[in-house]
Amino acid sequence: METKAKDTFCPLPWNSINLRNNGDMRICCNTNSYSPQRGIMKNEEGETYNAGKHDFNEARNAQILKDVRKDMLKGEWNPECERCRQEEVNGIPSRRQYENNDWDIKLDTAIPITQEDGTLDVDKQLIEFIDIRYGNFCNLKCRMCGPTDSHMWYPDFIKLTDGKVTGYNDTHTRIELHQNERGKWITDQYDWFKDAPIYWNNFEKYAHDAKKLYIVGGEPLIIAEHEKSLQLLVDGGKAHNIEIEYNSNLTNVTPKYLKLWAEFKQIRVGASVDGFGKVFDYQRTPAKWKSVYGQMKKLNDNRDINLKCWFTFTVTPYNVYHMPEFMKWKLEESELDRYNPIDGMRPTITQHMCHSPKYYNIKVLPQHLKDDIEDHYELYKSWVDGTDYSDNVKRHFHEVCDSTIRFMQSESYEKDHLQGFIDITNKLDKIRGQDVREIVPEYIEMFDAH
Repeated sequence: METKAKDTFCPLPWNSINLRNNGDMRICCNTNSYSPQRGIMKNEEGETYNAGKHDFNEARNAQILKDVRKDMLKGEWNPECERCRQEEVNGIPSRRQYENNDWDIKLDTAIPITQEDGTLDVDKQLIEFIDIRYGNFCNLKCRMCGPTDSHMWYPDFIKLTDGKVTGYNDTHTRIELHQNERGKWITDQYDWFKDAPIYWNNFEKYAHDAKKLYIVGGEPLIIAEHEKSLQLLVDGGKAHNIEIEYNSNLTNVTPKYLKLWAEFKQIRVGASVDGFGKVFDYQRTPAKWKSVYGQMKKLNDNRDINLKCWFTFTVTPYNVYHMPEFMKWKLEESELDRYNPIDGMRPTITQHMCHSPKYYNIKVLPQHLKDDIEDHYELYKSWVDGTDYSDNVKRHFHEVCDSTIRFMQSESYEKDHLQGFIDITNKLDKIRGQDVREIVPEYIEMFDAH
């Protein structure tokens, strides 16, 4: 049983607190795409635990979290963990696997502090990891994103329905957008951390003794409260013991952040970059490749910071053809030696599948395009095999390509979602003055036919 449990065990249900961008607490950031309850933690009265209202330790034995622990110790996949299961089945490194590499808590140390019903002794396992989402304030409106994760999406979201729909369903409620006196579309549903004394008490109580904070937004580098968080840790004298990890689009690497980051044990940046040139500009509107590359290079070349960086390459139908070309660029031209370092475990990119919405999942593509992508990848695999790069680089290059193909070919969403992909692409192209045919010429025939 213990051997089987090692295949499902993840440290996060034991050592972490994870927030959505409205402050709701959940099992982890992966419990969203497929999980039936979206990982949301509730008390016995059915109230959702929220970082602006509840103590962190109080939430750590929510029923859903106890159920996940119990299943993990039995070696069973809990339905809330479906995203990791799907990735592992297809040979894609999952969040569960990454976290097992990062933490000391293992199956043999988790069992003695966990009761049969999944209840955790919170005094024997402290909070080591806090995933903080400071709202949805962002400066980009990426294609695979939406209004939940970026306020920049609001105007385009309204335009997609010609103003007929002004609301959308988020995990916690129905969000209704309204216009302020200046005509801007707004909502207060993601301001949970502003004027929130309970949250900042939680932060002071738990964050100073944590080993790692994972800070996301929106875009954290343009959010004032994120900077406040870092300053509190520096002023508290504990920064040198703490790793700060980000998902960031790296459009705003200021001298202030460079100075603060030098105080921490390590700065880990998952750079939200999934293409270069016009592919990047298209998927991550309105960012511009030249500017973002300059920011990445500035961070890469700062040797005062203990830095670890990697490309969090989100694979969508818009960049699936481009991915091996980007990996080749990374190896041959980027001059970014601290991003996915060539002697590291993942020397090219760290790829993530866009699981939802399903019309942005690469499983949506017609079979003839999937087969063409597979042939396209073979050309780049042959290229890397002919280089002088190490066996590790070649192996990883192959793994990224092959696992992406396996995932894409494992299931078809074409019947139910291809038309949705075409429709929303055409509508956003019109709204944003773009044309997918210029980015992925392989889709010209498909878009013309529909």
